[in-house]
Amino acid sequence: MQYTYTELAAYLLLYSFIGWALEVAFFAVKERRFCNRGFFSLPLCPEYGIMMDILILLLPEQGTKWLLQFLTTWMVVSVVEYFSGGIAAKIWKKHLWNYEDVTLFGGKKKSVLLSLIKAAVVMTAVLLLHPPVFILFSMIPTIVLRIIDIVGFGLMAADLVSILIAVRKSRSLTELKKTQGRLLQEQKEVKQKLGGKIYHAVWKRLNRAYPEMEALEEADRAERYVFARGVCVDKLIWVFMICAFLGDLIETLFCRVTGGVWMSRSSVIYGTFSIVWGFGAVILTVVLQRLAGKEDRYIFLAGSVLGGVYEYLCSVFTEIFLGTTFWDYSDMPFNIGGRTNLLYCIFWGLLSVVWVKICYPTISGWIEKLPPLGAKIATWAVVVLMSCDAVISAGAMVRYVERQDSAAVQESSADTGNAAGTENTTGTVRAEKKSVIDTFFDINYPDERIEKVWPNMKVEVINTTVKYKL
Repeated sequence: MQYTYTELAAYLLLYSFIGWALEVAFFAVKERRFCNRGFFSLPLCPEYGIMMDILILLLPEQGTKWLLQFLTTWMVVSVVEYFSGGIAAKIWKKHLWNYEDVTLFGGKKKSVLLSLIKAAVVMTAVLLLHPPVFILFSMIPTIVLRIIDIVGFGLMAADLVSILIAVRKSRSLTELKKTQGRLLQEQKEVKQKLGGKIYHAVWKRLNRAYPEMEALEEADRAERYVFARGVCVDKLIWVFMICAFLGDLIETLFCRVTGGVWMSRSSVIYGTFSIVWGFGAVILTVVLQRLAGKEDRYIFLAGSVLGGVYEYLCSVFTEIFLGTTFWDYSDMPFNIGGRTNLLYCIFWGLLSVVWVKICYPTISGWIEKLPPLGAKIATWAVVVLMSCDAVISAGAMVRYVERQDSAAVQESSADTGNAAGTENTTGTVRAEKKSVIDTFFDINYPDERIEKVWPNMKVEVINTTVKYKL
């Protein structure tokens, strides 16, 4: 994928700000106070923008070679972090942060581990966060992006010049320390307003989620605050993620045992998650939990009806909005429009009994043992990343369908022309008009990659009408 200099400059500014904001939020949680991050007075950490710009150019060239992509990310992150920290130290005559401790050049086990974690986070951002950002930026007129770039880099240049002049005028070490203190104070005042908002937003959200947290710390109570107690949104998010993962694993093993092949059963491009299983577990939990104390037959009957309705609606949704059919039970007895059938409704009923009586209590206990603060932050991260993954996957599937539609129509037109005895005298074929977003999906998510993720997707052409089955 080729980017213009205007786009790369805009990405650098955006990711520099996102990196700065994430560092402020991280230290707000860790230190319980606002910590001014970054070299500039502006709310920017340019090293994050530089990392992302380099990686969005390099990683797509490596396709789906995940190990090579990770090693590339690890090296780029470490090199950029090392040089940015070294340049800042050269200007200030002191280390503003222990940059060597978060690179692979630190020479310590801790520094290697931290650099691996940071590389994993950055690579995740490139794969999951950048595609939605690219789609958003492609909708912004180029002239607007250029204005943003000019203003943003103009302010950065003025900021840098002011710092260099101030440091250069400081002849003695004492004067340098005074200058450093004055500039840092100016930076703090500039960033305090925005950074303070992030700090207060983080802790306001945490205090709403855990109103007893302060009281527990002050009173030092023996009883630990429990994360996601009862049936709540946090718990349902983790139920969704756990069951989506386990559902994909079960289907993969089932295909291996019954068909003798390893086959991807994931619903999304990145990760092994079955969205149908995840939402199914959430629905069973919310609706059937009130029946947990009743006899199994009540749970079985309710689960059979609920599962059948859920499976039917999922089939309708995917066919209408994605142009695909994930399953077709038309050849099975007692089916309803090929979308569900009596046998699978019985399976849903049995699964509901096992879920309500055995699986959910166990998984619920695991979730409630998670540390509250860390689990809450992880929940936010999971929601954002899974949402990005879903957007990317839906876009890739829709674009795949469009490509197959176009190919089927062209093939049908060619067959019709041959049957009529006509021929193309110009020797040219009118190219499909593609947008920037179409090109992005075509390059990063080609047919072979889509068919690897969803190997059962079939295309049937009936009177020039394309029907898809998964």
